[in-house]
Amino acid sequence: MSDVSAVLTQTRYGFKTLTRTPRVLVFSVLFPVLLLVLINSIFTSGTNRTTQFHGHRIETATYFTAAITAYAVMTSAFSTLAVAIVAQRERGELKRLRGTPAPPWTFIVAQVLRTVATVVAIVVALVAIGRLAFDVSVPGKTLPGLVVYLVLGTATFCTLGIAVTALTPTEEAASAAAPFTVVILSFISGVFIPTSILPAWLRELGGIFPLYHLADGLQNAFVPVGGGIGLTGGNVANLVVWGAAGLAVAVRRFKWDPQGSGGA
Repeated sequence: MSDVSAVLTQTRYGFKTLTRTPRVLVFSVLFPVLLLVLINSIFTSGTNRTTQFHGHRIETATYFTAAITAYAVMTSAFSTLAVAIVAQRERGELKRLRGTPAPPWTFIVAQVLRTVATVVAIVVALVAIGRLAFDVSVPGKTLPGLVVYLVLGTATFCTLGIAVTALTPTEEAASAAAPFTVVILSFISGVFIPTSILPAWLRELGGIFPLYHLADGLQNAFVPVGGGIGLTGGNVANLVVWGAAGLAVAVRRFKWDPQGSGGA
């Protein structure tokens, strides 16, 4: 079997596992859609139809559609990926994989490809719902910026998701730590609550982490308040730095053998 065939086979297996795992389907696919509908339905009426964004008033529905899209990217590329890899490691699947002729890197590539396909599907769904239900659209001139942020954000969170597997010894630990991280960062990164109403210290804290910059970047792509195609140097630089840090940890610390008390 060629390396490409090995990657495609493992990617297909990853999709089968995804569709047979209710927790993953609920939190990675259905939950972002539900959040988008609920938050936009609740916060886009009366005096809440617009919100403050970098000194401009923008439609609240647009703000939250972009924000929930960023949340969905992090959930799929960070949380779901980390939990899936740790689960396979603790079941001994990764250890057995290393004993096969297939190069180990094919497993990582397959996991990333599955994640990318999942992200594409959920982003398309969220943008379509935003358009049909809340009249949210992406200007043609900022479409390249949107694509850049989605690609860069997915790559960043994939590397961080793989890196965090080195810090989680069991599937239970990964299942608790990864989703908890996503939720906490969502509150301080302008995903669930507009950054304009957060205390200054929380805005500064959230600005350290990549979710803030992905959300802010996507919001700029939906509403280019700074002009151009929606790309800003600060957002891109933050995602690149976090992605490089995640890649460095993943390369140096990734573990193939079970780490839990029952591991070999």
